[in-house]
Amino acid sequence: MHEQLVDELRASIKGRVLTGMLDRYMYASDASAYEMLPLCIVIARDVQDVVSTVKVAYKHGIPVTARGGGSGLAGQAIGSGIIIDLTHMNRLLALNLEDGYVTVEAGMYKGVLDRELKRHGKFIPVDPSSSDYCTIGGMIANNASGAHTVKYGSMIDYVEELDVVLADGSIIHARKVDLNYDDDSVEARLARELYSILAPKMGVIREGFPKVSKNSSGYRIDRVLLNEHTVDLAKLFVGSEGTLGIVVRASLRIIDIPRFRALALLAFDDTYNAALYVRDIMARLRAATVELLDRTVIDIARSIDSNFGYGYKDYECILFVELDGNSIDDVRSMMDKLISISSNAKGLKHITCSYDEDEISRLWEVRKRALAYTMKVRAGKSKPIAFIEDPVVQVDKLPDLVDALRRIYRMYGVQYTLYGHAGDGNLHTRPILDLSSDDGLRVMKALAYEVFNVVKKMKGSISAEHGDGLARSEFVRMLYGDEIYSLFVKIKQILDPKNIMNPEKKVTNHRDLLVKNLRYSKGVSRDDDNNTMLVWGSKSSAIARRITGYEDELAYVDEVGLCHGCGMCRELNYKVRMCPVYKGLQDEVASCRGRNNVLRWLLNIAHTVEKQEQDALMGSKEYEELIYKYCIQCKMCLIDCPSNVNVGKIMAEARARYAKINGLPKGYAYFAEIDRYAKLACRYSWLSNMLINSRLFRIALEHLAGIDARKRIPRFSSKMFDDLFHEYRQPALDKSVAFFADTYIRYIDPMLGLKIVRILNINGYRVEFPEQLSSGLPAILEGAVDKARRIVEFNTSSLYPYASKGIPIVTFSPSASLALRMEYLNVLDDHRSRAVAEHVQDVHELLYNLKSRAELVEFKPVDEDILVHMHCHTIVQGYDRHLISLLKSIPSLRFSILEKGCCGVGGSYSFIKDNYALSMQIGRELFDAVKASEKRVYTTGESCRLQIEEGSGRDVGLTIDLIAKAYNI
Repeated sequence: MHEQLVDELRASIKGRVLTGMLDRYMYASDASAYEMLPLCIVIARDVQDVVSTVKVAYKHGIPVTARGGGSGLAGQAIGSGIIIDLTHMNRLLALNLEDGYVTVEAGMYKGVLDRELKRHGKFIPVDPSSSDYCTIGGMIANNASGAHTVKYGSMIDYVEELDVVLADGSIIHARKVDLNYDDDSVEARLARELYSILAPKMGVIREGFPKVSKNSSGYRIDRVLLNEHTVDLAKLFVGSEGTLGIVVRASLRIIDIPRFRALALLAFDDTYNAALYVRDIMARLRAATVELLDRTVIDIARSIDSNFGYGYKDYECILFVELDGNSIDDVRSMMDKLISISSNAKGLKHITCSYDEDEISRLWEVRKRALAYTMKVRAGKSKPIAFIEDPVVQVDKLPDLVDALRRIYRMYGVQYTLYGHAGDGNLHTRPILDLSSDDGLRVMKALAYEVFNVVKKMKGSISAEHGDGLARSEFVRMLYGDEIYSLFVKIKQILDPKNIMNPEKKVTNHRDLLVKNLRYSKGVSRDDDNNTMLVWGSKSSAIARRITGYEDELAYVDEVGLCHGCGMCRELNYKVRMCPVYKGLQDEVASCRGRNNVLRWLLNIAHTVEKQEQDALMGSKEYEELIYKYCIQCKMCLIDCPSNVNVGKIMAEARARYAKINGLPKGYAYFAEIDRYAKLACRYSWLSNMLINSRLFRIALEHLAGIDARKRIPRFSSKMFDDLFHEYRQPALDKSVAFFADTYIRYIDPMLGLKIVRILNINGYRVEFPEQLSSGLPAILEGAVDKARRIVEFNTSSLYPYASKGIPIVTFSPSASLALRMEYLNVLDDHRSRAVAEHVQDVHELLYNLKSRAELVEFKPVDEDILVHMHCHTIVQGYDRHLISLLKSIPSLRFSILEKGCCGVGGSYSFIKDNYALSMQIGRELFDAVKASEKRVYTTGESCRLQIEEGSGRDVGLTIDLIAKAYNI
């Protein structure tokens, strides 16, 4: 039957139907603690695709689950049947500024819509922390809210009209229906039926519904009947999690963005005292937000953002109170009132106020990343788990909720994190549990019953904004009672008689749904930790330690399991680099989460599947593409991923395992030997430069070596840097550095190397040039581990004598410095490689350090107005801010940072046949920005320079060229 179903789907839709095991693994989980293997996935292209899919599902009685960004925390976006991915239905259909509404398809990302509305001074104030990577359809299905809900309301307050596909494949326009005047349409008939069910029970509904400002639990039948003759059908589907129908289009109310805002940060000695304060100010002041962070989140934020940490290290809780309005005088008046209210606040230790928009935005990023900070908590096998993370009570009961949570956690001896929307009485709390143990599961169930009972007694809701899903649906009856719950069941039966629409969510008879289908399996084998190709579980490199805050790396199995599936790697905002491949392709397979899900699933099933079957899967073309094509080793996941999952290293491990059995794919094998080939090409440059311009040769090279015939290959120098260096006479100087040149300088642009030598000479350093091979980064990252180990051994042996004497090892290529500092330790972790890693500095860093000690020889003016693009590896190593400071020291230089994402080069990645087109697609946003600007563009890395020149058709400089100009070199 399944084959027939898939055939019918493929025959009836424009989009794709994915049935491969790897695709199904990718969609088996979302941002929750659950996983469920779907039958297949439909990538819908338009409304008709959704209609056709649902009709086929209805005919066969197969469950259907709609999915947006997969950022839900309760398991709403996973299921055992057909998953419909709506993210390619992402058009803005209408924007009416005069009447104040916008119409969009359900798959549009909220962050994309925000940026468009902001251009017109408008916004939808609902702002979950996942705004940049959640969809409008998902927000409606969840009745999302966010930090500003306390003043502006939840998603249900902005939904005007919806197009909804019902269980039989019919489509309705859910709107306000006037029972006195409406015709005999499907919508009118449904409205009358709902009225007949709900009208006699409105007293029960008013009495039994949670007394809170926002609620995502159950069905929002309290908002459906507007009066005796008007039914608002749209409100029924808000918060229904796709269990009554699938929202495909939405018309939403938009309002003006307030012109002014201010922010107060208030530090308390205790969370309970902070809750008391929130209760008091909410009774006396209409704040735009009142947000809370506890000590755990504060400490992690401080470790990452030292500016935020200043002044807050000794406090248990911080409140963020934002005030806004269209008059600065009104905002200042409210701030004065806030300060007056605060004068007698119990436990208040510190208050900071700001009207500066840049500072407010920076501080808000700290609050926005609270979930990210929470997910950095590591405690052995235990993790912060979302299942009781969204209780809400009336704000005057907030202190009681804080007290109850403390008591319950103490009772079970459980550590926890706490933050949330305090102004709404909504706290996000996560116990830190090991769900791979029986005791962890026992405590999970006990905590759920304890917390939800407390919330019910306070007339609160078990979910303010995250929904019910698999985590809370079994508790909906307990929250509402049998009479209201029976109304939910009746409505579900009317709209979904076959129970195919996201079954077991909202309405379920299962009593153990909370602890079923958990992704943290007890059966994961640790054998993979003993058979790794790279080094795992050792001391963190300085780079990883700075980013993650942890002294030790995780073992391979634990690193793969670290991804909690939030979906931030699907963000389309180019100010966040992760994940450039997803930005280029916008498919789940291209996301860090998608690839990581596959590898985690393979670990989970390793002990249940025959080795022959597993080897066949891991030797397939689909698996090769997954681990090679969809990762360019930018390493931005290490920075931008909330859990700091080192997806690049995970992919390098997967590639090494693949290559051990199947050999390196074409192209990657060539670049693993790049030092040998480049040296040969340089030696016979007259011939190699002629050949790379020959179409016939390039076609042959593509066929034989896998190097794309379209890719621009730089000309090779007629003389190696090694020769030029030894011919160059340096002045006698006291200090010295060792220079690691790498491939580009040695064989393509040796004069650049001499510029760097002269810059170092000017600043008092004699340059030594030890014997060396290329960095070996392609070999390390693409799976040629044995080759990589030989390169690392050679270069480490050559550089260690300098490191052991404290002599800096200077590089220019960002990728070369990343290799020496971090990647070498993944292949050879000994005292020599550690010493070398500790002494490596990019040339920009070395000059910055001289500047910070007032030892830098002064720059001469460089009268240019330029744009600067940062190589991803520059950002990962953290010296981008040093470079900015250095450039600011050059008189007359004016510059802006070009924040348009990654260029897509990925070192060797863009040269390889199957990758070239995608690499250019990844860099398209950047190329367009370069083309559109009249300013000269400079970048920090040689590979970025080549790629941007190719993609934009413009000459691009290197930042080290600016330094050379400033020294008249």
